[in-house]
Amino acid sequence: MKGLTRRGFMKVSSMVGAVLAGGAAGKLGAQAGGFQAASAPSGPHGREKKGPGIQEVYALCEVTGGGQKVYGVAVEYDASIDPASLALDTFITSVFPAAGGGGMRMGDVMDNSKSLTAQVRLVAGIYTNTAPAFLPGQKSIAGSYVIAEFAHGTDLSTPTADSDKVTVTQEKDVKTVSGKVYAASAAVRDNSGGREKNVVIRGIDGWEQNHWWWNDARSAMLEYSIYLPKSFLKEGGENKEYPLVIAITHSGTSYDGTCLETLTEQCIASIWALPEEQAERECVVITPRYERTTLNDYWEHTYDVENTYRLVASLLKNTWNFGNPNLEDRRDKVLKIDSKRVYCTGWSMGAMTSLWMMAKHPETFAAGLIIAGQQRPADVVDLAKQNVLIITGAEDAKSTSWNEKCVSVWEHAGAKVTRPEERLNPAPIFPIDDQKVLSEQINGYLGKGGNITFLTFANVDHMGAARQFFYIKAARNWLFAQRKT
Repeated sequence: MKGLTRRGFMKVSSMVGAVLAGGAAGKLGAQAGGFQAASAPSGPHGREKKGPGIQEVYALCEVTGGGQKVYGVAVEYDASIDPASLALDTFITSVFPAAGGGGMRMGDVMDNSKSLTAQVRLVAGIYTNTAPAFLPGQKSIAGSYVIAEFAHGTDLSTPTADSDKVTVTQEKDVKTVSGKVYAASAAVRDNSGGREKNVVIRGIDGWEQNHWWWNDARSAMLEYSIYLPKSFLKEGGENKEYPLVIAITHSGTSYDGTCLETLTEQCIASIWALPEEQAERECVVITPRYERTTLNDYWEHTYDVENTYRLVASLLKNTWNFGNPNLEDRRDKVLKIDSKRVYCTGWSMGAMTSLWMMAKHPETFAAGLIIAGQQRPADVVDLAKQNVLIITGAEDAKSTSWNEKCVSVWEHAGAKVTRPEERLNPAPIFPIDDQKVLSEQINGYLGKGGNITFLTFANVDHMGAARQFFYIKAARNWLFAQRKT
């Protein structure tokens, strides 16, 4: 079953998350843009078979700092496939480029892909699985899905050039575990499936989209997505208190954007819910979707800023029980938030909104991670008594210069500000599993005892900040180490 999402994205259910973690196979469910679609009990296995051989093709994607990228394809057969019959050249796999290419928005890629030429993508690993999802270590488990995983670079900030359309040609024979041979074929198959495309986005499956915070008395409404931790969905999870991260995206996801776009255009919100991230620091994550810019460069703001805080305040009442009513693991469960561990983060407009909320509601937040955002000094004096880590790029004239103006204001109000003259080198951010030198450098500044630390990286502009800085592990570690007294 396919669910409606922005321009046809499809996400698989939380059972895929279990597969990603190396767990057992489970039935797939297509989770679309909202909780109603997420409740659908059927998945690819619920469709009528198309005959022997290939049933469906899926694009396997991941959200990075540079946007959503295709990291592989899944080829679904009608029977379990023998992994011994597979080789790296079993398939020819291709990805259509995004219209315009190299931008941050997935945008109009599907609508215009017919006029674009698919680009062959080399397969670096091939294995079988029970679901259209990657497996750690590329180790096969018995299943009817063949996963062809692409080689990809370690620099996750590179802007995407991918659309969500892929093609597959089976160049070599494939055997089932029962010994049946599916002969090679010149047929080119893609991931189109009727009106939508089969697209699986790692780390997005656990999100519930299109929730609404509302206040009938004020005729106010705010749309948002929420990530519910895996342990909350287990028996007794409602008895545990969780940290809360509110991650606010940029103005580019306003207006014609969707809840899915706030999760897929960049990693601002989605990074906090990745399986490996949740394994280290389990938390609830919320990200709002706005219909307009919340804060502009004239310091003017809309009522959405205060409504965003009201959304946070509503969760702090520990009465939230709006999880998908059609899924037993969250039906009627009341979510509990640890009021001492509420964190705010964002980039650009999202960082400006975070600064505003923390300044106007200093009693609420344990800390804020502010990426390339700025505010008028007089409006954020109350940040002087809060824990804030601000990271900007030296080529970002607005955010760097305006935060410079705030330093003396914060110090005059009693803050201890750590603001080194050194401009840090962004090169050690990638690869993300080798940040020892960078972590020592950043932890050195964070260890100076300032409640406000303001770091700037050389040769990084405003857009580069979003693509790189959320991957700084020392910054994420620092955020979760803060507690409200």
